[in-house]
Amino acid sequence: MKILVADDDRDMVDILSYWLKGHGYEVVRAFDGEQAIKRWRETLPDLVILDVEMPKIDGFEVCRQMRNETNSMVLILTAHDQEEDEIRGLELGADDYLRKPFSPRQLLARIKAILRRASNVRGSTNSSTITVGPFSLDAMRHEVVRDGVKIRLTPTESRLLHLLMTHTGQVLTTDMIIERVWGYDEAGDSGLVKTHIRHLRQKIEPNANQPRYITTVPGVGYTFTAPTPVES
Repeated sequence: MKILVADDDRDMVDILSYWLKGHGYEVVRAFDGEQAIKRWRETLPDLVILDVEMPKIDGFEVCRQMRNETNSMVLILTAHDQEEDEIRGLELGADDYLRKPFSPRQLLARIKAILRRASNVRGSTNSSTITVGPFSLDAMRHEVVRDGVKIRLTPTESRLLHLLMTHTGQVLTTDMIIERVWGYDEAGDSGLVKTHIRHLRQKIEPNANQPRYITTVPGVGYTFTAPTPVES
């Protein structure tokens, strides 16, 4: 597995590179946004670890450009307690975030979970395509068609929608969604789910402010509903 580490802190990049190589990963390094985009296009890594505060081009713009061109997995690194950075990164298509400072054990757990999710999608064939109501989702291509209109999704949005559609009519708790979509055994950040649900609604709902398909069950979680067409 190939990982691109992009951070303007050279000591951080050196430490992460040494540590990741010791765990069997191939590492590509970048120290600013322009270099990150160049190295990413040259090497096509499986995962990009991306600091949001970099010179020349910041991590948000790097993430946006990556999402426009590829489905590479993206883990953003944010400063402690910078929730707005986390939300912005997720809205631009990052798959997950990790707050600095973090331990090597935390980073390894995130990397393994992200790469496992990507591997599960690539290895899935029979269950990757599903049709419910007006939606036809191809989880391999990260695309959903609604009423004949093709909508592009990020890998995480695709996994989230696939989970919801395969449990149509069932209430999924936030912890269950985190475990199934992000692969974390421990309780995760509910904001991670909330942000992705909001972004997914903006893509697939006719009116994201009045969702018909992905509805919130207050204090519990979310459910996917496919309304039955009214016969004339």
